Amino acid sequence: MADPTIAILGRPNVGKSTLFNRLIGQQQSIVSPVEGVTRDRINGVLEWAGRRYNVIDTGGYLPDSEDVIEKAVRLQAEIATEEADLLLLMVDGKSELTSSDRVLAELLLRSEKPFFLVINKIEDQAHDDLVYQFYELGLGDPMSISAISGRNVGDLLERIAHALKDYQPAKPKTDNVISLALVGMPNVGKSSFMNALLKEEKAIVTDIAGTTRDSIDSYLNYFGRTFRIIDTAGLRRKAKIGDSIEFYSTVRTNRVIDDCDIAVVMLDAAKGFGNQDRDIARFVIDKGKGLILVVNKWDTVKKDNSTVKDYTQNLQYFFKSIEHYPLVYTSVTNNQRVWKVMEEALKVYDEYTRKLSTSAINTFLSQATAKYPPPAVKAKNLKIKYGTQVHHSPPIFAFFSNFPELFPTSYRRYLENQLRSTFGFRGTPIKISFRKK
Repeated sequence: MADPTIAILGRPNVGKSTLFNRLIGQQQSIVSPVEGVTRDRINGVLEWAGRRYNVIDTGGYLPDSEDVIEKAVRLQAEIATEEADLLLLMVDGKSELTSSDRVLAELLLRSEKPFFLVINKIEDQAHDDLVYQFYELGLGDPMSISAISGRNVGDLLERIAHALKDYQPAKPKTDNVISLALVGMPNVGKSSFMNALLKEEKAIVTDIAGTTRDSIDSYLNYFGRTFRIIDTAGLRRKAKIGDSIEFYSTVRTNRVIDDCDIAVVMLDAAKGFGNQDRDIARFVIDKGKGLILVVNKWDTVKKDNSTVKDYTQNLQYFFKSIEHYPLVYTSVTNNQRVWKVMEEALKVYDEYTRKLSTSAINTFLSQATAKYPPPAVKAKNLKIKYGTQVHHSPPIFAFFSNFPELFPTSYRRYLENQLRSTFGFRGTPIKISFRKK
């Protein structure tokens, strides 16, 4: 990594996500009084005194739990400990010392990495005496803070900066990073797909729908190109969003789609292409993002020689625009065609960022209008004088005409189809703007 990494560890509900959000200066981790909201490792960037630090927020550590998700959270905390250059063990200053705190203290001592014991929820000097019980952990002098008010957080940052002052950064990541978001309904295999690409347990995977609640990201180098892969929470219909935590997860997923270059919309092969899947795909297209449709769990479908053809035709019947976007049938469980998605992502990104010359566009226009001239509308003969590409990512074309407001939707659709037939642009939406000459 180019910058040192700090991991925040602790049992559930001690304030890890509150401190994480304060350090990075934005609400990236979900904060709630409900225990166990943060389940995956969430990454952010802290800037302090002219230096940058990667910060990892981890799920609440419960060493003896047999719950499947809590066991996975425990694994995430242990992986974060291995990745980090400095560890912060956070405890609740208003609660008694617990067995979970003791197990985490032992984990820090075994790591042989620099660490600080952080006593949270100490809002004023009157409560500073509460920290003395934590000397029992054998982690040296604790640091009392209030993550919610910011008390002593500046002092904590000074101690972190001093501890990491000799850190030697590696070469920075390459520029021109391709942002790839994994989106779809709950339990379609997004986290399993990301883990298959990264070959590590980056995201928590269980067969319980809705396990991922925050959006998490990692970097992957594929044939010399750097991808930022973002695993997002499953999107549900608004009527099925049952609590505020899930609502904010959905808001955050929508923001990820806003920021990405390409969205991989994943479907469950056994469930087919439902209304919610169509709404997600339409949302991605309306946002002007590249789109790849991935039908996962293909191993669960009974197949014959025409299964793929029939399934594809069924998708296109329900959503005609899908024919312009790549469709990949995968089985993450059997590691089938997982890397085909990345192959398609490279192609889509090149189309998404493509810029045509003005001469090529005007040659195209003369051919397209000769084949099918613009119609007469309200006794006006419509003419396109010339055109140019005014934007890429996504491609936007401006066609200058005598009566731009009169061009019907059908002719706009004709020009879009002709653009695709002539130049490609597979996997990316095309926008056309008629303007007054």
